[in-house]
Amino acid sequence: MRLTQRLQLIKLTVLVGLFASIILSINLWAGQRFFPKASLMNQGYGVLAPYDYLQLGVLIILIVLSFFSQKKLPSLCLILFSVYLCLDDQNRMQPWFYNYILILLILIFYKQRVDEPNNYTTIFISLQLLIASIYIFSGIQKMNSLFVPDTFNWMISSFDTILSKRQLNLLSKFGYIVPYFELCLGVFLLVKPLRFIVIPLVILMHISILIMLGPLGKNYNAVVWPWNITMIVLILLLFTNIKQERFFDISFLFKSLSFYIVVLLMLILPIFSLNNTYDSYLSSSLYSSNLNNAQLILSDKSYNRLPYYIRHFVTKNEDYNILNIKYWAVQELKAPCVPERRIFKSVQYYIIRLTRSDSVEVKLEFTEREKLLVF
Repeated sequence: MRLTQRLQLIKLTVLVGLFASIILSINLWAGQRFFPKASLMNQGYGVLAPYDYLQLGVLIILIVLSFFSQKKLPSLCLILFSVYLCLDDQNRMQPWFYNYILILLILIFYKQRVDEPNNYTTIFISLQLLIASIYIFSGIQKMNSLFVPDTFNWMISSFDTILSKRQLNLLSKFGYIVPYFELCLGVFLLVKPLRFIVIPLVILMHISILIMLGPLGKNYNAVVWPWNITMIVLILLLFTNIKQERFFDISFLFKSLSFYIVVLLMLILPIFSLNNTYDSYLSSSLYSSNLNNAQLILSDKSYNRLPYYIRHFVTKNEDYNILNIKYWAVQELKAPCVPERRIFKSVQYYIIRLTRSDSVEVKLEFTEREKLLVF
């Protein structure tokens, strides 16, 4: 299969995955909801329901037009509108959404010509680097003290009905090499002689994740199920049976804007997330456990003024009323909220307004993620 055909299939695969994940997280995009929008516009409220259904309709129409059209305009409009949607609610900057839109952006630079190997091969290599960098930084992000005892042990507990306690303990020890294993997968994907070993391992990893998070396992965060399937397809399209183009000049790669976009957004900026100065969700921090966290401590007065629906996410004890922000987001939006201080602050301000109280009665308790680098 020619690279030009693969680029077309990559576009279609990404659009299908994007559509599926949006449908599975429909409350994130439109409809009546209690979880507040973290908007950079309209004083933090964003476009309210039911008017946001118009936004969702435009988004779906642009996805469909991009799927059936060979022209760049629908895809360009889809990218620009996606940026607008993230400004309307920053919680839409999910890792899968960011990666999908970035892939579509790189494909914009493809001139749709089969007689220009320098152009389409450069786009293809840029996409290879983009996908490989996801695994590289996903592995690096997992190099923290919480990954194994928190996320990894929780995920492998999906096998507690088929594995003995001793086997689970042995499997748990494998968690300590998972970060380095995933990092190596990303690096070795870029080494052509090693791909015949790496590609089956990557596919096996995604299948394992689907089993652990899917209906047969935790049945959790369904929005990432299509993303894992899409990644398997992208791996096959980008790294299997690739024939080198005879007339490709490697120097052309370093003249292409698409290459530098990938280097900047997927390799350079994520480094700053290791020092907590850049968003973790934009840095391939995928099930790493190392994310900012926060909860709201409510006074009895504020708690009693909450709508009954929101009280469902509050844990009460003798001294405190604790509102779990992340749990609330996952349950209502069917997707995690973006784990950054500004997002948590927006939820705090929303609860303050809703309960007609202040920051003393609705206190934000913020826990910063572990710094993996200090610079």
